[in-house]
Amino acid sequence: MNRNLLIQLPPKPGILILKLLLVFFLLFTNTPAHCSDTGHDPLRQVGRQQDGTIVLPTNRILKPAGRQVEFEGRPNGIALSPDSTTVALLNAAKNNIIVMDSRTGEIKQMFAPDGFKASSNGIVYSKDGKFLFASQSDGYLLIANVLSDNTLSLEQQLALPLSKIHYPGADYNPNPIGLAVSDDGKTLYIALSRNNSLAVFDISTRAVLKEIAVGNVPTGVVVGNGKVYVSNRGGRPARQDDFTVDSSGTSIVADPISGGAITGSVSVVDIKTNQQITSIPVGLHPSGLLVAGKRLFVANSNSDNVSVIDIESDKVIKTISIKPFENALFGSSPNALAIMDNRLVVSLGAGNCLAVYALGHRFGGVEFQGLIPTGWYPSGIAVDNEKRQLLVANTKGVGALGPATIWKSPAGSPPTKGKGHNSMAYMGSASMIEFPDYHTLQAHTRQTLENNSWIALSRRKDAKKTGTKKPDPVPLPEKTGDPSVFKHVFYIIKENRTYDQIFGDFKDKNKKPKGNGDPKLVQFGQDVTPNHHALARQFMLFDNLYDSGSISSEGHQWITQAFVVDYLAKDLTTYARTYPFNGGDALVYAPSGFLWENALNLGKSVRVYGEYANGLTANGLEMGPWVNPTVKPPAKVKAPWLGGGVTNAGSWAAFWQDTSILAGEETGELHVKLRSSSDIPSLDRLLCREFPPFNTGIPDQYRVQVWMKEFDRYVADNNLPNLSVMLICQDHTQGNLPGYPTPEAMVADNDLALGRIVEKISHSPYWKNSIIFIIEDDAQNGVDHVDGHRTLGFIISPYTRREVVNSNYYTQLDITRTIEHILGLPPMTQMDMAIDPRAMKAVFTDKPDFTPFKAKPARIPLDTMNKPLTAMKGLEKEWALAMAEQNFSKPDAADEDMLNRVIWYTVKGYDTPYPGDPRVLSPHELESEHGRKIDDD
Repeated sequence: MNRNLLIQLPPKPGILILKLLLVFFLLFTNTPAHCSDTGHDPLRQVGRQQDGTIVLPTNRILKPAGRQVEFEGRPNGIALSPDSTTVALLNAAKNNIIVMDSRTGEIKQMFAPDGFKASSNGIVYSKDGKFLFASQSDGYLLIANVLSDNTLSLEQQLALPLSKIHYPGADYNPNPIGLAVSDDGKTLYIALSRNNSLAVFDISTRAVLKEIAVGNVPTGVVVGNGKVYVSNRGGRPARQDDFTVDSSGTSIVADPISGGAITGSVSVVDIKTNQQITSIPVGLHPSGLLVAGKRLFVANSNSDNVSVIDIESDKVIKTISIKPFENALFGSSPNALAIMDNRLVVSLGAGNCLAVYALGHRFGGVEFQGLIPTGWYPSGIAVDNEKRQLLVANTKGVGALGPATIWKSPAGSPPTKGKGHNSMAYMGSASMIEFPDYHTLQAHTRQTLENNSWIALSRRKDAKKTGTKKPDPVPLPEKTGDPSVFKHVFYIIKENRTYDQIFGDFKDKNKKPKGNGDPKLVQFGQDVTPNHHALARQFMLFDNLYDSGSISSEGHQWITQAFVVDYLAKDLTTYARTYPFNGGDALVYAPSGFLWENALNLGKSVRVYGEYANGLTANGLEMGPWVNPTVKPPAKVKAPWLGGGVTNAGSWAAFWQDTSILAGEETGELHVKLRSSSDIPSLDRLLCREFPPFNTGIPDQYRVQVWMKEFDRYVADNNLPNLSVMLICQDHTQGNLPGYPTPEAMVADNDLALGRIVEKISHSPYWKNSIIFIIEDDAQNGVDHVDGHRTLGFIISPYTRREVVNSNYYTQLDITRTIEHILGLPPMTQMDMAIDPRAMKAVFTDKPDFTPFKAKPARIPLDTMNKPLTAMKGLEKEWALAMAEQNFSKPDAADEDMLNRVIWYTVKGYDTPYPGDPRVLSPHELESEHGRKIDDD
């Protein structure tokens, strides 16, 4: 290869954007009657299909190129051995390293030394191939010996320099990510993301020689031209006059409206002096780096482009825009780079594909040639020139198609087969792709366009309002911007339940089974959720609806942004920096903005109740856990223990008492005054301050009373906002933790809250032109017989078809796109852009039924409390003690496999095994299978 990358183009020129458009038109055919606008079966379910494709919960399908190797976990990084015989994949979620034969794809080893916690990237072989280095998310460097059969053995796990940056839950952890070995093979360079530094590690002495300050959140590392280049995902250090938002204790230069990072940089470190000599401004969230000849390529994940830097002058000489289709919005997530056959290959995480570019003088030096479909969320590329193949790590792989449960039958026990699927049954993959010739690349491009519904997007002519005659209002207009009968949209978000947990045994008003449910998986049926059931009977039951994310940190991003940025997609399951389920981290905010910003930009009014608010104070003090001095924590329980359901703002019981005061049932003052806030300026000004965000120590009835008071004011003043977004979260539950209500009581609280909200709206003057969308943020706290992402949701309005089951495939993204369409808003990202804005037309009728909804009373007392520890014995007490060690100060911090089981046992009894388990398990039996301590957060 020419060292200056003055490259001759291939014999047949690659396709330009205009030629890509021709592909669209050539593929125009009539859509079969049984297919949707996308060309896919509207009744399809998430998972494997008969034609070999895989349907995802993000309105996309997988039909990847090449050979696929699947395994449990989420691979974030990939390395090819120097002799090209072996591939190593850094596998998060399962916390191991997959060792794979690069020729056959055979998995030779799942290397999982004790205490290993895979980071969000960082894996590399030594130059001589004798060692493998890998970053651990908990602040260690793994050093493994490469044996004669290319498998690994542990040499050591070496602690790296501690971070001096304060952040609760992450103090001292340097969180290493990117790794690179010097050209002479003597030095390893390590990006320490929480230290904002580069560690210089001497390979022979196994010692860190120096820490070098770089930019914010260093991520990728590469060596070239006597220098080390470091991509700083958080950009340059903040100056005194910058507006900033925090990310794990570091102040990030941020947008004063959306709160996201607005700088990205590459630090340049001189190898001889071990000093940073300059910082190069690039796009947002720079991640993957590649040196080829005299050029450095930088994948800017949040700018959808690649910076090209001359490594002699250290100046950006070109920016390659990543546009996989014409007029594409933000949302490709370029995150890794490779060069093969004089072509630049860019991994597009959000596009589930690789983009291929020819490099040379013609066409300005860069020419887009085509796309190669991969597994779900490619995040790393290795080039095997010897076999002419691309090796790709697909972080999300094939989705939640792993084993039904984590439990494996012990020796001597009868084998069992679980029938319930959980959203965290992560199944990653590696793609082994022969580098395509011109014609094969065109076929790959067509397949990618089909997988992502980009062909269907080109067919539609609904992007803008057309014509001069104003049509009559209808529920779902033909064109975006045409009038809808709905003037007020309510979007209600709940927490973590699957369809089968609530509706597995659903029956209509005649007591006939309806919907695709599994009665064996019901946990909170009719007696616990009478309002959910009544709403589904009176309006519509959706039995093929999916959450797009696996857990809350993803789910709330899909809901509010229609996107999950690369930073979070890679860090999912490690969370060494933050757990941003409700924001609180500048690096999870996409530059495309939020749903409320989209509405405000089009002149709509918005109010937000709790959703995505990351701040809560009680009487001016930050609300958090507090040790109750009158309750002695059990032995081995770590502080702070929420003994008796106590926080520094009082107990659940105190907030339950306040609920009665808010409702006017009792007199007196609230024991504390709450105030919510957000570090996102556009959201902070929209919040109802008195409405608490996620906090299971506060009943949903409290939230309802706050909302009803404000709603009454809107009715009186005739100024109800166009968009209201609300969180009611008690269906998350606290397991059997003493001091809190039982799981049934907490879900019943949530159920009654939902019923009261719908009753209030449907009995108001606004009912005639209002629509209510309801969905869980994710479905992780249960199992479902179809897929772990399948969830419950509602669309409630006078124009919703009544008493029917809707089995069409829908996701959270369909709801977002429908809300946008009703309000006349454009899509925000490529994800909602690709969805037909009228995909949910089967939900509506033009003949309204204005019959209001009457809330059903709770069938169990909402203050039915979990037993105190003194009243427990046996397995029940073991599980309560184990749950007392968990962190419930934020969603999903507790071990979800434990929480899911204790909820199951509490509801079903301690004599009923969890789906797929051979028997009722103790916490320590589950711990043994996990291979980790039960008090891990």
